[in-house]
Amino acid sequence: MKPYEQIQATYIHTPFCVQKCLYCDFASYACRDRQVMERYAEAVCKEIAMGGAVKLPINPNATIYFGGGTPSTLPIECIARIVNALKEYKFWQQPAEATIEVNPGTADLDKLKALRALGFDRISFGVQSLNDSELRTIGRIHSAQEALKAIAWAKEAGFDRISADLIYGLPGQTIASLRQTLEQLVATGIEHLSVYGLIVEEGTPLATLLNEGKLILPDEDVAADMYELVQQLLREQGFERYEISNYAKMEQYSKHNLVYWKYQPYAAFGAAACGFDGSARYTATSDVEAYINAQLSSFIYDTEQLSEAELLGELLFMGLRKTSGANLREARERFGVDVMERFAGEMEPFFQKGMLAYDSEAEVLRLTERGMELGNLVFEIFVTV
Repeated sequence: MKPYEQIQATYIHTPFCVQKCLYCDFASYACRDRQVMERYAEAVCKEIAMGGAVKLPINPNATIYFGGGTPSTLPIECIARIVNALKEYKFWQQPAEATIEVNPGTADLDKLKALRALGFDRISFGVQSLNDSELRTIGRIHSAQEALKAIAWAKEAGFDRISADLIYGLPGQTIASLRQTLEQLVATGIEHLSVYGLIVEEGTPLATLLNEGKLILPDEDVAADMYELVQQLLREQGFERYEISNYAKMEQYSKHNLVYWKYQPYAAFGAAACGFDGSARYTATSDVEAYINAQLSSFIYDTEQLSEAELLGELLFMGLRKTSGANLREARERFGVDVMERFAGEMEPFFQKGMLAYDSEAEVLRLTERGMELGNLVFEIFVTV
C-alpha cells in the first residue's frame, strides 16, 4: 500500500486559549470553564469512536499532534481521556512521534511530566519572542523568563524533542531584539525552531490597532533584514532549513508536519479540525457549542471535493515548501501528469531567475534559497490551474 493510501497522521484540535492573541485568526477563543472543556473532550472522544470523516487504513506509525488554540489549557484528565480514545480506536498505535503544543504561560513541571507519561515525546512551545515588551504588545500571556523556564521544565520532564515557534516583524521589534531572542533560544539547546514572518490578518485586533496608528510595524527593509538574520544566524548555529519556515538540528524534523508537506492523508478530530483523504478535505464545524451538542452519527462536516488539477497543484506547492523539493515521479504516479511538460512555459522564467532548480535524475523540483524567499510567486503557477 502506498503512503498516500493510508492515514499517516492524526490531528486533534483544541479551540481554547487563556486569552486570544492580538494577531490570531485561528479557530480558538478564551475559555477557562472546566465544565465546557470536559464536555468538549467527551465530544472529541465520541467523534474518535465514530472513526472521523477520513475512512482509510491507519498506518501503525501515524503521527499524533495536539494543536490549537492551546491544548495545554485542557485539564490533564481531559487530555488523558482523548489519548485513551485514540489508543482504543487504533489512531494511536506506535506513532513515529506524538506532539503537543504548549503555551509557556500554562506550563508547570507536574503538567509536563504528566504529558510525558501519557506518551507525548515531542513538545512545541509558542514562544514567539523573548522580549517582554514585544510579548505584551501582541497579547501573549507569558514572559520571556517563563518561556525559558518552560523549556527547562520540559527537559526535566523527559522531553528530548522540543520545538519553539517564533515570529519576526512584530510591532516595536528591532534587529537587535530579534537577534537576542534567537541567540537565547539557541542557547537552550533545543533542536527545532519554526520561524514565521508576522502576517496581519483582517479582522484581528492587531489589524485594528495598526489601522488606527496605535502600533507600528518594522518597515519592509527592516523586515527583509530580519529574514536574512534568521537564515544566517540559524545556519551558523547548525540548524538546517528543511522547509520554508522550519529549521532543525540533527534532522529533528517535525514528522507530523512532513505528512502535510508530502500531501499524505491525515485524520482530524475536534471543532474546526480538517482531515484529508487524498482527494477531499473534511472540516468540522468551528462552532464549539454546536460541536459539543452534535449528534455525532450525523456529524457536521464541510466536505470539499478537490479536482485533479487542484490535487496536483496542492501536491506541488506543498512539496516545494520543503527544501528537498517536490517529487515529480509521485506526481506522475498519482495524477498521470508530466509536470515538467505541463508547466514548462510557466516555470521557465523562474528557472532563468535562479528561483527553481530541477534534478532530472531524481525527478525532484525544488525552490532555491532565493526561491524560498519569494515562494508565493512560484506557487501561483500551480494553485491557479
